[in-house]
Amino acid sequence: MSKTNNESMPLSLTGWHYPPTGRRDLRIDFLRGLAMIIMVIAHIEVFSVFNLFTSERFGLVSGAEGFVIFAGIVLGSLYRYRLPLDGWITSIYRIWSRVWKLYLVSLFIIISIYLLALIPFINAHEVTTFTNRGADIVYPLYPVETVSLNTALNFLFYLQAGPHQTQVLGLYIVLMLLTPLILAAFHKKKATYVLVISWLLYFYYQKHHINLTKGNFENAFAILAWQAIFYTSLAIGWYKTEITSYMHGMTKKLLLGFCISVSLVLFFIAQNHTNMFLPSWAHLNLIPAQTFNWLYGNYALKTTLGPLRVLNDFCLLVTLYWLLTICWTPFYKALGWYLIP
Repeated sequence: MSKTNNESMPLSLTGWHYPPTGRRDLRIDFLRGLAMIIMVIAHIEVFSVFNLFTSERFGLVSGAEGFVIFAGIVLGSLYRYRLPLDGWITSIYRIWSRVWKLYLVSLFIIISIYLLALIPFINAHEVTTFTNRGADIVYPLYPVETVSLNTALNFLFYLQAGPHQTQVLGLYIVLMLLTPLILAAFHKKKATYVLVISWLLYFYYQKHHINLTKGNFENAFAILAWQAIFYTSLAIGWYKTEITSYMHGMTKKLLLGFCISVSLVLFFIAQNHTNMFLPSWAHLNLIPAQTFNWLYGNYALKTTLGPLRVLNDFCLLVTLYWLLTICWTPFYKALGWYLIP
């Protein structure tokens, strides 16, 4: 953030509460910045003191889910406002031009990493393979032997190769290709149908674990699972005004009470994580390791986006959003300069 923008940010005259800042919600920007930092630290895969605060320490969550959720909220809010101004053709063009840019970036990354790996003095092992640290199994992310040109092009154009650190781009490409159709359904007041179908597909995936493509990115970001949180967040952004109008009185208290309670319970459970890369003193041992691993493996895996993880994601984000609302001034002064773009 530039110095000018930082100094012009209005702070509340009534205490710590979040002040009016126009149509852009800086609380969401703040949380998106936090999610980005957590993602970067996770993908570096070198243990540091930062891991004590980012390796699923807030709950059974990761920065990836937060980033996808906020991307949906921002996109839904933006196009609810822009569609009447720009029209459908311009709006679809904007969305799909972004998809095309993401696709080109993905192709560039795949090719550039492959070429770098051919240079004898460069060790590209960490970006051409994925290591399951717990099971100590190494998976190749590029063909391990000579393949035909046709096969190589399939690996390239269908995103069947590439470093795992950028696999979320493949998910965004697929989800945003369908976004104009979802927005059209919202415009026609068919959001209920969209969300019912979306979550039916999510639970179908939880039972059958079927990937729609052969892209490497689906090993970490299965489309049928992750589409549910993205399109739900898209709906939240689109109907943000309507949702806000209901958030008062007993409804607000019950929702906040539920989200805060769930977040605190799952925060406690997460402190019993069996992550072997955290020092032993950073764990609680109040829940037996076998019990935690069963709960985590069946209901909170990141790769399958387990239902307990999804619940934790939304409850934690509501809780943090509320916390920023009532304590905006100290958080903004401490970290706003760094986290808000």
